[in-house]
Amino acid sequence: MIRTILVPASGSSTDQSVFATALALARPLKAHLEFLHVHLTPGVAALHAPHVDFLQGPAVGSALAEIERTEAGLSARALEHFQEFCRQHRVLIRDTPQAVELVSAHYSERIDQPLAWLLMHARHSDLVVLGRRRNRDYLPGGLIEELLARGGRPVVIAGDSAPRSVTGTVVVCWKETAEAARAVGAAVPLLRSARRVVLLAIEEQGGASAEQLEHLAGELAWHGVDADVSIDGEASRPAAQQLLTRAAELQADLLVAGAFGRGALRERMFGGVTRTLLEHADIPVFMLQ
Repeated sequence: MIRTILVPASGSSTDQSVFATALALARPLKAHLEFLHVHLTPGVAALHAPHVDFLQGPAVGSALAEIERTEAGLSARALEHFQEFCRQHRVLIRDTPQAVELVSAHYSERIDQPLAWLLMHARHSDLVVLGRRRNRDYLPGGLIEELLARGGRPVVIAGDSAPRSVTGTVVVCWKETAEAARAVGAAVPLLRSARRVVLLAIEEQGGASAEQLEHLAGELAWHGVDADVSIDGEASRPAAQQLLTRAAELQADLLVAGAFGRGALRERMFGGVTRTLLEHADIPVFMLQ
């Protein structure tokens, strides 16, 4: 069950697509959206600002003042974006559950320790919606990877444009792995709401067979999910690009995939398919490691 969705608010232009993706996910689930902005004080933000550690004398004070202005602007815009979003889409603002099952929202702000706050809120939510890093900010890098590796909850990476729906056609990128199984299990509430579900495997070494896909489709039917199966592609071509090409041909609204890691440092070293989906998918991607 997905009833609470964490939505980090950055105060940047990426808020529009992230908020729209979160709303598209929340509507069929009648979920509550928990918006979170992390405000960084100048000393903390400077740790992730380029070249600040090389400055000396008055230049340090000027740099910190500029960081403070930037952070104040981001915080003000994050709240404005939230308020405008709720007005425009008539989303109820509330911080406690009520009997009426409608999409609702709440906004909170934390100070410093961005990764710690995001991990805590993510672990206490059912789903996290994030945007790719497209603007200059002073947050630590690799937040998506950290939340996938350590958050324990599924993450949806929003596309660059606002989706109209995420429950038209949902494509499940399937391999016979524990990561893929966990992702599909977590996505079942969305799969139930989809107009069409396609279980997609790419021809590659260790890829799923038609028998395996048909068996998975049969199990999903017990959850009220009617899924088609498809094995496509060529073993000689990169699997990630083939997944994206096939998803575009199917006019997919949402991709569901396991976040596959490689090697001992799974927290930071993701495989090629996962990395490509994280960085280059044009549509929202639902992932769980």
